Amino acid sequence: MDHSENEPLGSGAVAVPGQHVTTSLEVVAEVDGSYLRLSDAEFRTRIRTAYRRMAACDLCPRRCGAHRLAGHAGHCGAALKPNVFVWNLHHGEEPPVSGTRGSGTVFLSGCNLHCCYCQNYPLSQLHHGTQMPVGRLAAALIELQEKGAHNINFVTPSHQVPQLLAAVFAARQQGLHIPIVYNTSSYDELSTLVLLDGIVDIYLGDLRYTDEGVAMRLSGAPDYVQVAERALVEMHRQVGDISVDEQGRYVPRGLIVRYLILPRHTGMAEEVFDFVSRKLSLQTYVSVMTQYFPAYKALDHTLGISRKLTDTECGRVMRTWSRSGLVHGWVQDMAGDEKA
Repeated sequence: MDHSENEPLGSGAVAVPGQHVTTSLEVVAEVDGSYLRLSDAEFRTRIRTAYRRMAACDLCPRRCGAHRLAGHAGHCGAALKPNVFVWNLHHGEEPPVSGTRGSGTVFLSGCNLHCCYCQNYPLSQLHHGTQMPVGRLAAALIELQEKGAHNINFVTPSHQVPQLLAAVFAARQQGLHIPIVYNTSSYDELSTLVLLDGIVDIYLGDLRYTDEGVAMRLSGAPDYVQVAERALVEMHRQVGDISVDEQGRYVPRGLIVRYLILPRHTGMAEEVFDFVSRKLSLQTYVSVMTQYFPAYKALDHTLGISRKLTDTECGRVMRTWSRSGLVHGWVQDMAGDEKA
């Protein structure tokens, strides 16, 4: 997911009615990542398959055909080596991800979307970051685990799946064992997601739009809705819904669907919640993001999103949510006070 639109949830998240309430001080159960159960042979096969696809890149729905193995940048701005902006512990994700010790977040450079409101545009659109060997990225994953991270959280990963697979495999040989989070805009190619089956434990997937015209105008993706909906169905097939164990701790496996409220576009909320309830599950956790502010190119008044959200807009979305039948999730508190 492009983390730029979906930033802090930990300190201002309000639980919606019906959410499981955790009673343990350690809100996330300690479990090993699913990838530990994958054989070396199968892991290597998936890595080779992913890298071959970079010869005429079709890893994402753009299918730009760039010869990334030769060092040519794709539509996303990335070439052969992992391109990383920063890695650190992050405490602002949803509770099953940040837990009490933080998520080991790896911010990747480049993106296959061109969101005009991207709050992280220096890395997503201007491609700020450092190209590094896979071995260096693997060492960063180990470093995050040693700092106490509950998981490894790849942010905007869709265009760097081969590199991430290779880094996780190398880090596994050095003792990496914590779960993997795939933090995505959901503009993902199905055949690429299949390579992640049994490797990713938590999918943080957006559903940004339900109108292809709006998706094209604001993110430059004329097929975003159909692509994202198919991708979310596949993510849900792989990992199901977040659950809670007998001690009241979140089990770190499942799909969380994020919905960013955009000014003047609250009508899409009903269709977002309807999709989740009908095509995924009434038990799927939904994370409603309210922190939008006009960044990057969004100050252009012709785009219609050149201001922050109003209380009226957020209230309208929450009333829609309450009628949807969905019972689990979080919404950011616009006042910034903890009410969970």
